[in-house]
Amino acid sequence: MRSILFLLAIVTINSSALAQFRCQELKSEAYAHGANGHIISIDNRAKSDTIDILHYNLHLDFTEITQKKIAGHCDIAFTPKVSNVGGISLDLLELQVDSILQNGISINYTYNDTIIRAAFAGSLNTTDTVLLKVFYHGTPVDDGSGFGGWHQSGGYYYNLGVGFAANPHTFGRAWFPCFDNFVEKTTYDFHFSTVKPLRPYANGLRISESAISGDTILTHWKMADPIPTYLASVAISNYAEITDNVMGINGSMPIMLMAKPADSLNMVNSFLNIKPTFTTFENSFGPYHWQKVGYCATPRGAMEHATSIHLPTSLVNGNLSGEDIIAHELAHHWWGNLVTCETDADMWINEGMAEFSSHLYTESVYGREHYVDVVLGNADVVLNNAHVNDDGFKAIQGLTHEYVYGTHVYQKGAMVGHNLRAYIGDSLFFSGLTTLLQNNKYGNLSSTQFRDQLSTITGVPLNDFFDGWVFNPGFPQFSVDSLYTPALSNQVDIKLTQRIRKAPALFRNVPVFVTFFSETGDTTSRKVMMNGTNATASFQNLPFVPKYALASYNGTLLTGNTYDEHNITKTGVYNARKSKMKITANTLTDSAKVIVMHHWAGPGGKIPAGKDYRLSPQHYWTVQGTDLNNVDITGNITVRRGLYNLDEELISTNSDSLVVLYRADATKEWTLYPDQVKTKLGSITLMDINKLKAGDYVFANTAEKVGLQEIEGNKGSIEIYPNPAGNEIKIRFNETDKKHYDIRMVDASGKELYRKQAKISSSSNELSLDVTNVKSAFVVVSVNGEGRKVTLMK
Repeated sequence: MRSILFLLAIVTINSSALAQFRCQELKSEAYAHGANGHIISIDNRAKSDTIDILHYNLHLDFTEITQKKIAGHCDIAFTPKVSNVGGISLDLLELQVDSILQNGISINYTYNDTIIRAAFAGSLNTTDTVLLKVFYHGTPVDDGSGFGGWHQSGGYYYNLGVGFAANPHTFGRAWFPCFDNFVEKTTYDFHFSTVKPLRPYANGLRISESAISGDTILTHWKMADPIPTYLASVAISNYAEITDNVMGINGSMPIMLMAKPADSLNMVNSFLNIKPTFTTFENSFGPYHWQKVGYCATPRGAMEHATSIHLPTSLVNGNLSGEDIIAHELAHHWWGNLVTCETDADMWINEGMAEFSSHLYTESVYGREHYVDVVLGNADVVLNNAHVNDDGFKAIQGLTHEYVYGTHVYQKGAMVGHNLRAYIGDSLFFSGLTTLLQNNKYGNLSSTQFRDQLSTITGVPLNDFFDGWVFNPGFPQFSVDSLYTPALSNQVDIKLTQRIRKAPALFRNVPVFVTFFSETGDTTSRKVMMNGTNATASFQNLPFVPKYALASYNGTLLTGNTYDEHNITKTGVYNARKSKMKITANTLTDSAKVIVMHHWAGPGGKIPAGKDYRLSPQHYWTVQGTDLNNVDITGNITVRRGLYNLDEELISTNSDSLVVLYRADATKEWTLYPDQVKTKLGSITLMDINKLKAGDYVFANTAEKVGLQEIEGNKGSIEIYPNPAGNEIKIRFNETDKKHYDIRMVDASGKELYRKQAKISSSSNELSLDVTNVKSAFVVVSVNGEGRKVTLMK
């Protein structure tokens, strides 16, 4: 199941990665509107320690579903796990219970709109097998968050098995009496009556469809594989069926896609990659253990009901924009459906691993380079947003109820899945997960069981990995602090440093991947095992003489390093996507490549004697590249206040003392960069680093001002306001005599948006510029060639 809304506007990522982070959006957006503060998660497993549900057989009349009415009975076959069991408690939400029969005999019960408590006709023992019939009717409810329970609109009638604001999140109880938890898994028969043209689709295979009378039909579906209640489903509409087959490890597997007739062709076109995605997951995690691959188009989703996934109709659009969500939901048939988290505190096993899998399919379908782009984009989302969206830095295991479907579980969970691959290595990683899933199929795992079993299977100790990435918050950051090539040979000696961001301790036994760059831009990568603050390594016989090196560049291990890589072929602005430093190419004599790496941790380092520098404890930058002498570039950084802003600690102390420091590498002292310009525009501070060169850059507080040019916006005879601006920028001309003015406005890329020759008099001394449709984060407004940068707050 997935959840965000198409990526939060506060994050800027490239368009190729944008589609990869939406499954969580489709769910948690609803939760955000329905949640009401901290809720302690209910552990609903206790009843499963006493009674084992053997089978559910649902007989439901949906002939009045257009009036939101259902009626029927649920047959529950069960056996006690202990002796002297006198009753049973079933979850059922706000429906009317008519009667309950035990082996055909009426028994007493109470019901409070939430729990049915039925007293048996005598105590039961472990040798007893009982059939309980619960007759009920009414109007099934939704969760109230907008996701979960019963939904109907636009001719669709369906359930969603997870309730975002529900406690517990499992939500089978919205439409049938059950043990509503993650651990009670069993098989199902579904018998549904509907009126044509409405046809029901459910888990498993359709056994029969027959006419009852007139337009009323009875459809029987059978789910032979055991699932928990939240994965049971029905979707009813005037569906057209699209059928196919895919060859799997265990033979030919049927594919069934359901959409309204008008959407059938779009459904086919949106599923062009379903077969290679299926094959990718089988090759990665082992055979598909289910009766069919099935998807139903429903207005809301996505929800991984086993073999009958409910997919949002917005993604049945005839293109591939939703295939990451299609992949995520299919991946649940390994992560979540086949092996389920034991409690919602371990939800990353369901959602994080499925999200990782939705990234993984791109590697086989689109290639390694695309996959690396996706996982680097995901890491950027995590580093920027996880602590903002989830109210602080958190471990991905043990989250409380309101964060179970948050960014840590989905996006950081996917980051953890990718990094586990790097720690173990591809061969052992995929074979180990295949064995883990096979050993626990149709069962449950906690995070500690996941760790211990995978470690035993692969022979790789995983305590350090899980302590760092699963059971604690924060991130490691790695950098190459020095590089030495004796006599300019192909031998290289490096010193590697680990720093941490919001983690309680250094990460241990980390395989850090260092990429070396030649004078001409060729690359080769090597692994260094990191176990502490520093590590040194020597490598012989590189394919070239290395010019510089960067850690965490090749995407094999995701850490607190994100970067932008720019091929400079013309003057203009090159926007920041992951580096938080935009660059402007002012002039160039030939092309160049510039890498701006943003490090999500304070740099430390040497401060000259007698200097008062207080370095940022949150982040810094490294700039490297090829043929940098060919270009004159400026680094542009926007500094903002805010609770989770990287620079808040420095600016809250004294924004006037904020400066940029520079060092060629970590062996050198920090010095005030000689050519920097600070522009203050209201609450926003802009830092321009002119003549950008290779080395490290960091914000600091100091009283030193040498080389720092400071500009206050909107001073003089011409005022440009407000700044920041909304949908309108105004220019006020305070001069008394008539003058001619050349007014021009350009966006961040230099594209001209407005140009006008104006003559202003004292009686008409104000001009308004409409920026409603401007997509840029800022514009530059110039009057007679003198520019002001105006930030747009949309």
